[in-house]
Amino acid sequence: MLSADAPRFSFSVANRAVRPAGPRAGNVVPLDVDGNPVRLELEYVRRGDVDVYRIRHAPHSPLRGEQVKVSWTLPQGWNESMTLDAGALQGQPLYLPNGKVPDNQFTNWGTIFYHRRANLAVGTRLRGAEMSRHARRGHSRYSGVSTFQLMTLTGHPEMEITFFAYRPKDERFWWAEAYQWQSQDDATLPENLFPILSPVDMSWAPGERQEITIAPGPGDAGREMELVVIDEISSKIAARVPFAYQLPVTRLPVTVGDWPTSLYRIIIVEAGRKIDPSVINLDAKLINVFVRPERPSGDVLFVAPTDMWFAYATNGGHDYHGWRTGYDGSVGYAPTVMSSRRRRLNHFYYSLYDRYNDIHHFRFVDEWARGEGVKVDYATQHDIALGRVSLDDYKLVLVGNHCEFTTEQSHRRFSEYLGRGGAVMIHGGDSFAVMVEYLPSIEKPRYIWQKGHVFAHLSDAPSEFRPPVLLPAGSETDAPIVNPDPGDAVDYLNVFHNTVGYWVSGMKAVVSNTTHPIMEGLGLRMGDEVPGPWGGEVDIPYEPHAWEVLIRSDKSAPEGREFGIDAFDPTPFHRTGLAVHRNLRLGFLSGENFPNILAEKSNTRYRAIYASTLRHYLKTSRVLRPEDELAGRASGGAAQVSWDAPARISAARYELPAFIDFERPGWYLEPAPYAHYVIEGSNDGQRWFLLADRSHGPWRGLQTDFFPAVDARHVRFRGTFSNGQPFRVKNIRIYRAK
Repeated sequence: MLSADAPRFSFSVANRAVRPAGPRAGNVVPLDVDGNPVRLELEYVRRGDVDVYRIRHAPHSPLRGEQVKVSWTLPQGWNESMTLDAGALQGQPLYLPNGKVPDNQFTNWGTIFYHRRANLAVGTRLRGAEMSRHARRGHSRYSGVSTFQLMTLTGHPEMEITFFAYRPKDERFWWAEAYQWQSQDDATLPENLFPILSPVDMSWAPGERQEITIAPGPGDAGREMELVVIDEISSKIAARVPFAYQLPVTRLPVTVGDWPTSLYRIIIVEAGRKIDPSVINLDAKLINVFVRPERPSGDVLFVAPTDMWFAYATNGGHDYHGWRTGYDGSVGYAPTVMSSRRRRLNHFYYSLYDRYNDIHHFRFVDEWARGEGVKVDYATQHDIALGRVSLDDYKLVLVGNHCEFTTEQSHRRFSEYLGRGGAVMIHGGDSFAVMVEYLPSIEKPRYIWQKGHVFAHLSDAPSEFRPPVLLPAGSETDAPIVNPDPGDAVDYLNVFHNTVGYWVSGMKAVVSNTTHPIMEGLGLRMGDEVPGPWGGEVDIPYEPHAWEVLIRSDKSAPEGREFGIDAFDPTPFHRTGLAVHRNLRLGFLSGENFPNILAEKSNTRYRAIYASTLRHYLKTSRVLRPEDELAGRASGGAAQVSWDAPARISAARYELPAFIDFERPGWYLEPAPYAHYVIEGSNDGQRWFLLADRSHGPWRGLQTDFFPAVDARHVRFRGTFSNGQPFRVKNIRIYRAK
């Protein structure tokens, strides 16, 4: 606290200076308040490796209510904090790379600050007195100095203000020692705060030497334990690793065996304890990791929405309601601490095991794949962003439930994969809605920073903002979707061409298309109900003309606003349960509660439709390779390709302008130009027929179209750019049918 690296702070009572009032008696120094009868005393103690300074009322001091103000000045380098907030460790940087203070940063009494380069932590806490609701905070992007002001009142006889400082033994869990020390005499710290578990990386590969970090309770040193690794999908134990707790942090190495690619649950138990791997105790601590494939299978890749898990992890992440105070500038510590438990303590907000029970989705896909003879590999969003797993190695990519957050790297990889003709299915709702960044880098993540929404959330849009309308209100359940209205909800930046709304309680889901190949052979009629407990957020197609909607809600209703704020959209619209894109090999199964529908085997219609959707995308998979035979090609800005004799063709690949400067900060918050166009074929150059209609969508960059095999000698592109520039397309490749 007195070192050169320590921050400076001032302490005043009734806005008056506090000074030593006499000689020290042992470790206690009496304190006077200038011109005020309140008397205090300062005690210094050493608790282990922690320097502790306590301020209390002096004996016989009048218990007057006077304002206490503690002002911290933290020079550049002090840019990490941790606060225990309602059972959640809320860790954040004090300022972001753009110089802003995070929107959801609610530092207060009890906050610990950290200077990583100096490896010094300092903090303060308040007992026996009422704290102010929020601290005043600020940061100067010019001087690099952060400031915080904490307030309370004297007068409470048990008031105790504590300042402390220490040099952490573990830079990852730098805050662990403070909470271990406090837990010995602070009844407000819950007894089940420890152990805190964290994988250094959530994605493992066979043969790797990985590490699990554990912060045990202060009395657990030397206790004999075992780490148990369970294949969650097959409910089999993969490994048991014996160890003994070490304070302050136990770093446990784990050698990844020749384990199948899967989701794994990791728990900590007493040494020798018998484990039933099929039983999940949600009142105990657990973490999840994925084992990614050693070599790609080429069939299906399941990408877990781990950016969302990080963003909503309240242990080391953020208070959920604090997050919602702003839609940019929020940040959390979740990449460092991912220890799942219900009821906030060390918890994934969207858990695999609670709320929508995503584990049912994993198990359904596994069961279906084994029955079809299909191989499923598993990976995290971080794997995709880092390029550790390539989307191009797979016929079909499944994105897990409510994949709300995406890094720029992952956003671009999915966009490019779809542009090359890859197949993607998204699930739940709110997919890829928010752009996030890992700090200090994506290679070594410590924090996750919410930088801004990629699309307009219907629940937070103005009242006059009209959602897409599939059918007029009051339409019959068997009414075909012929001329939908896109409303105002046109967004040209989201990878998956969708916005988000809510499934309205009491709405049923009905079949709205029986002619699409997915629905053929299932014995369905228009308006047939698709039973299930539909609910949660749903993805909504921005331009319904570009989608085949296979399942919709039976009724339309306005969109209720999030958390009951004043705005209310009067436009009734139908929700979408299942839709497939007409141009892209892209589909979505909507409604966050879908895993609970899949879990119930009596929901045979829903399960059959979903299985048919997976089968359709695998069956229609086609990868264009350099060795595939071309009918013709053109470079430059040519918009027409011709060849000498008619050829049977079935695919086109070409490049539009990118229109987006990905190096420009905030590109995802700006409108971006786009192309609308059609591709036509001809045999004589006079009579033209349609090959692909790209009149709806945010078309830019590399694109691929597959169409039924047809004979042609000419192919042309006709279209416009939204910025008014002359239409052009380059690097056109027309492929012969196989």
